Amino acid sequence: MESGVYVLPPSQDAGPSRRLTRCSQVRPATIFVPQDRTLSPEEHFPLQTISAPGRPPFPRFINRFDSREILLVIDGSCVNNGRHADPQRDPVGGCAFIFKGSSSSSPPSSTRQPAAGSIAFRLERRGPRGDAAPHTSNRAKLRAVIAALQFRAWAGEGWRRVVVLTDLEYIVWGATRWLPRWVARRWRKPPSSPSSSSSRRGNGGGWRGYGCRGCYRNRDLWEELQARIEELWAHGCEVSFWLVRGVGQGGRGGGDGVIARAKEAARRAARSGPVEEVEMFTKLCGIMV
Repeated sequence: MESGVYVLPPSQDAGPSRRLTRCSQVRPATIFVPQDRTLSPEEHFPLQTISAPGRPPFPRFINRFDSREILLVIDGSCVNNGRHADPQRDPVGGCAFIFKGSSSSSPPSSTRQPAAGSIAFRLERRGPRGDAAPHTSNRAKLRAVIAALQFRAWAGEGWRRVVVLTDLEYIVWGATRWLPRWVARRWRKPPSSPSSSSSRRGNGGGWRGYGCRGCYRNRDLWEELQARIEELWAHGCEVSFWLVRGVGQGGRGGGDGVIARAKEAARRAARSGPVEEVEMFTKLCGIMV
């Protein structure tokens, strides 16, 4: 098989991950603590090419303090969403992740082209269980994490830790702290939750049947993400999340460079691409990239 990015149709995938119920044991991901907080992500994880069995000879973002750790940068975007959205049109999400180095002039790869340094794709209309779900920026970013973790057999490349970089607290705290609580509560929000009333009012745009009233959103993707985390754990690879300041917030240790590139790639994906290609949840596979 030639190197590049391949789309695995739902019929060829292993199917949706296990449901997380009140009796499920949830081992959350961990928080990444930088060894030097004064370094930017690109300084802390400079591009390096380190040979190892099963690892393609391409530059990865590798921890300068531990060559067994790799950085993946994710982001997502959603157009026609929020206060000024057109009620006649559904919001459209785009997802992106950066997994290796490339020339600054290289555009993000589509799912049909050989991989450059980043991958961008439209958020599917349906989740891993086939249920339709409304597009939001939170869901797009969550989907980007899943795609990045299953894009390559990271443990097979010899990495002992995959660090996911994002500027979204929902992703970081959800994966490392909140998920066990959500599962223990059977995905139901406390009655006093500020967003409980808004969830009872529905989402508009034809999505009123999505999920249950007063439940935490995106259960299908959180279950899929937890499965990917546990899968890597089983092969000796830890998944950690690194929360950084977003674009324009400035200061040392922020993620302006790589986060900005991922954001732009996600926006492009949200604004382009035929809808029929992103109806069903799929898996992106990188072969020798």
